[in-house]
Amino acid sequence: MIAAETHLSLFYTVALKGDLALLPRLFTFLSRQRAAVRGLSFLVDMGCACAPEAWICQATAGRGMLVAMDGMGYDAFHVGVRDPLYRAPHIIEGLQRLIVTRFAAGGWSVQVERGGVRVGFANAAQMARAAADLPDVDLLIGLRYTDQAVMQLEWQAGQRRLLFDCGERQSQIGRLDLTLLPEAPYLTVQGHAALSLPEGTPPDPTISGVIEFVQSEARYAERKREGS
Repeated sequence: MIAAETHLSLFYTVALKGDLALLPRLFTFLSRQRAAVRGLSFLVDMGCACAPEAWICQATAGRGMLVAMDGMGYDAFHVGVRDPLYRAPHIIEGLQRLIVTRFAAGGWSVQVERGGVRVGFANAAQMARAAADLPDVDLLIGLRYTDQAVMQLEWQAGQRRLLFDCGERQSQIGRLDLTLLPEAPYLTVQGHAALSLPEGTPPDPTISGVIEFVQSEARYAERKREGS
């Protein structure tokens, strides 16, 4: 239960489209941004982490990009109608057993507790189900990625709810700042901004190593298929 005004920053990525090479620098940037937050920070991917034309996505049926991103501290991966994995729930089920990051996809939802605050992430189309599955969260965020940005705040059945659709933006990185209040209006938006990855941002060596491993495993799987 929220007893005092609480500030929360939601960082997100969107439409990374299989760009593995971007991840080490992106991780450095996001880590710096989150470390500077006064309050709580969360990180989600809004969707389209993979694209059919990207080699890593073709070679791993969409798995490789999310496996690489798993080490970056994401709280949830959203999978929506624009994602190839939306039509492959069996792959998501397999990934659930393989990676730490949970999914806000279809009927899957996840609860994250940080600083005593419980936040739930779900697919926006499954908000009613998620509210039933996660009745005790202080804030339930329904994620969606379409062509138009939408932000809808609600206080329903004693629960703060936010429908968030970042829309098609030029930036692949964004930040949403919220305040949770113990009394009405219970939830307010302080700001929403696109972020830019500065030139010269150094790559994180750990994430670079993860990417090398993912690529080597994908090439091995390809060679094995070709030889069978």
